[in-house]
Amino acid sequence: MSSRTRNKPETARYISLKRAVALVLAAAATFVITSGGLAEQGPDEVNVQGGWAYTAKDKGGSVEHLAATRTAEDAVWLMLACKADGRPAVSFIHSEHFPFPLKPVSLLKLQSNNVPTALIEAKSFENNQIFVAPLLMRHIMPLIMQDDELIVSIPERDGPMHDYTFSMQPNDIALEPIRVRCFDF
Repeated sequence: MSSRTRNKPETARYISLKRAVALVLAAAATFVITSGGLAEQGPDEVNVQGGWAYTAKDKGGSVEHLAATRTAEDAVWLMLACKADGRPAVSFIHSEHFPFPLKPVSLLKLQSNNVPTALIEAKSFENNQIFVAPLLMRHIMPLIMQDDELIVSIPERDGPMHDYTFSMQPNDIALEPIRVRCFDF
């Protein structure tokens, strides 16, 4: 019988590891995008398509796919992942920290041509990471992936919303494994 309580140091270690992986991917993406290089597709290599940096990681025989694109306004990255078990993960990560305090739990506003307005629950961590509820994103993300851009409004703790614009195209190669394995279209 397993316990429903989580070990807090273990959870913090896992989140710190995820943060480190995300920041490494963001840094690699920045380097590859700014250098204009396009690497051959291969496991554990960062590849580029348009504004998207993407990679695949071997997780004990299963593959986890990650893709990231940077906002036009700041050092904020939209991270999409399809975990080895087929679960999607969507997050917004600032390379350093958001320039305003985040609420622990908030509603992000997403807008695109195919999704005029959607409010999605999200949780923040260490003022530089926002994790979006994956169940709702499973239904909305296929529509967003078809759009040219996504505008995300992130609320300040006791203040206004801050808008971030992400270029979504081209993404047919970068997001294909995530689209097929996690979003079923």
